[in-house]
Amino acid sequence: MLLFPEIDRKKTKKKVHALLKTYRSLVRIAGEKHSPKVTVAYTFEMKNANGEFSRKADKVVDRKYLAEVELAKIIEAINQLDTYDRQLLYYKYMDRNFTTNIAIYMKHHMSESKFYRELDKAMIRFAESYESGKLLSEK
Repeated sequence: MLLFPEIDRKKTKKKVHALLKTYRSLVRIAGEKHSPKVTVAYTFEMKNANGEFSRKADKVVDRKYLAEVELAKIIEAINQLDTYDRQLLYYKYMDRNFTTNIAIYMKHHMSESKFYRELDKAMIRFAESYESGKLLSEK
């Protein structure tokens, strides 16, 4: 196995899109206390201090717990990216206001084509950082 195999960018971006488009739902399911705070540098911080999620003893794993775990994985991966990539992914997938692509690239003063190129790069970088490359698809 190669350390850096050739990546199928199209399949990888589909996986990232499928995961990140569920972000808003995951926040709603996990509850407001697990919704991360976004800092000025677009760093995501979980609200509970120890970084762990509480589980009651002998409790069956439920939807809320799974949403909390998935949010923690997404936030860990997002925080490994640079500020620019975090901003693009935040406005595209995580902002509560459902910002359109046009509004995003206008806000960042870039052309439509540049926006899509930069978003594609951010999605690939996210795939690399999510669980050590779990979302990457090889050719």
